[in-house]
Amino acid sequence: MDDADRPTAASVAVREFTMADYAAVDELWRRAGLWMRPSDRPERLALKLTRDPDLFLVAESGGRIVGVTMGGWDGRRAYIYHLAVEPERRRRGVASRLIDELEARFRAKGALKAKLQIVEGNDASIAFFSARGYELERVCRPWGKELVPGGAPDDLGGAPGDHCGGPDLGGAPGDREPC
Repeated sequence: MDDADRPTAASVAVREFTMADYAAVDELWRRAGLWMRPSDRPERLALKLTRDPDLFLVAESGGRIVGVTMGGWDGRRAYIYHLAVEPERRRRGVASRLIDELEARFRAKGALKAKLQIVEGNDASIAFFSARGYELERVCRPWGKELVPGGAPDDLGGAPGDHCGGPDLGGAPGDREPC
C-alpha cells in the first residue's frame, strides 16, 4: 500500500474495550511483542474492567482493532500499560490518539501525573513518550513482589519478577532486556 493510501488516525475511532475484544487485543499484544503475564488472561482483564473500564481503550478502523492501551488510576497516580499498535498503522497517529484520550480521562479523574514503565532497549516507546513530555525518573527504581504463585512471568529467562512490562510500539522481543 502506498504511504498516501495508508489510513491515518483520522480514520480511527477510540472506544472502551469490552471482553468481546479480548481475542483481537491478545493477538495484537502478542504480534507487538509484549510479554504476556497471568494478569493478561481473560479472567484477570474482566476483573480490571470492574475497577476502571473507562481507562482500557482500543482504536478501531473498519471494524478491526488496530491499537490498544490500558490505564490505571489509584486515586493518586495514573499509570499507562500495554500500548500497542498494528505494525502497518505505526507512525500514523494511532498511539497518539489513544494516549491523548487516556490522558484526558486521567485528568477528568483528578490525576496530576501519569507514569509508565518501558522495557530497556524499546527505543520506539522511549522516543514516543519522550516526545510527549514523559521523562525518565532516575531517582526511582521499580520494585515488585509476586503476591500469588504464578503471578510473575516465568518464561522470560532469569528469576520471576526480573522483567518489567510496558508500552510497546515495535521491535523484536529479543531486543528487550530486563529492567
